[in-house]
Amino acid sequence: MRNLLKIGLVANIFEWYEFAVYAYMADIIGQLFFKSETSVVGLAKAFTIFAIGYLIRPLGSLVWGTVGDRIGRGRPMKTVLMMSAIPTALIGCLPTYAQIGFLAPALLLILRLVQGFAMGAELPTNGCYIFEAAPSKYKSMLCSIVMASTKLGYLLASLVVFLLFSYFNRETVLAWAWRIPFLFSIPLIIGIRAMRRSIQDFPVQKAGTFKSAWLSLKRSMLKPVLIVSFTIALSGTLSIWTSQYLIHFLNVPRTLAWASNAVFVIASIAFKLVAGYLSHAFGYQRVIRVSVASTTLFIVPLFALFQHASFGILWVLQMLLGCLQGSITGVLMEMLARQFPQFVRCRGMNLAYTLPAAFLGGITPLVLTWMTDQTGFLLFPAFYILFFGLLALPSTIRLKAQENGKASRSAGFCARGANRA
Repeated sequence: MRNLLKIGLVANIFEWYEFAVYAYMADIIGQLFFKSETSVVGLAKAFTIFAIGYLIRPLGSLVWGTVGDRIGRGRPMKTVLMMSAIPTALIGCLPTYAQIGFLAPALLLILRLVQGFAMGAELPTNGCYIFEAAPSKYKSMLCSIVMASTKLGYLLASLVVFLLFSYFNRETVLAWAWRIPFLFSIPLIIGIRAMRRSIQDFPVQKAGTFKSAWLSLKRSMLKPVLIVSFTIALSGTLSIWTSQYLIHFLNVPRTLAWASNAVFVIASIAFKLVAGYLSHAFGYQRVIRVSVASTTLFIVPLFALFQHASFGILWVLQMLLGCLQGSITGVLMEMLARQFPQFVRCRGMNLAYTLPAAFLGGITPLVLTWMTDQTGFLLFPAFYILFFGLLALPSTIRLKAQENGKASRSAGFCARGANRA
């Protein structure tokens, strides 16, 4: 259990810090690595690199997912942990556009592609490993911890960026201090190397033929893809883009925007864990069904209140949005794991998560920035989320029932395999 907590919690904190820090520093990256006329144009260009890094994720998911199904979940996990960590530290060492011109964004893009290839498999493989290795009565809670740990990575990144702008003025940040959040990943890499020793391989079922794997994936893919698409659109807006929305479109002071983002992240973490507990008690289907319906119903009114929010109301709104987002994503890994048989589970979870992430996770900040700037319609982000919520809602009604007996036998098999390893 200690090893499972390490793998499910600490490893993801490190990885998602490295992912989030780029998004939180996007406006600075835009000014330093691109030739831009305005801050919004620079922000859009930085989010373009962010989006391109996402597009390679399905390839990483297919490669590492296949490896996970054929030789075990542990080996690809160990590899992608390092592959996604090292590029962040290297970004902190890059020269800027003013120093080397167009070569600067080219190098930035290469590093983001390497990181995207690795991160295409990081979270789903982690979730697959935890789901299969955990005892039956702890599956829901440990899967929710996997998702909560991603937000702890966001929280760490948010805290580092908040402290950066609290201690340095913008000129100093642009001159050299912008490198600090990226170079902070160096000690995290050392922690990841130590973490890899906790990852053990356990036996997996025979992988089967390509045809049988393809048919199984085809039958099971649509419902989880639609639900994950909604969660990616929701998380891409609330976790990554809302701080920039507050700063650039609602003229909220930068420090207040980052502080309110921390409130959102804390609320999201808490409700991921609550969702895991409720999933064990009532079933993951009921939790995700109620959460998707509630978010779809309330997202437009909550965003409307952003427009004239005072300091206190802004924090309350961020807390409510964090509760909605956390309640959905807290059961996401369990939902994905229960849609696929074990012999294609690693591939299925990776592809069902990464295909929506590749096409929505990367472009969501870019689309929201461009559309809000061009139309001046400040409620566009809410209607963007609403659209995907209406697509996902029917799929939540047709999710597979939780099969406790089979889950228990699978857990026992995996636990015995882990002990032998």
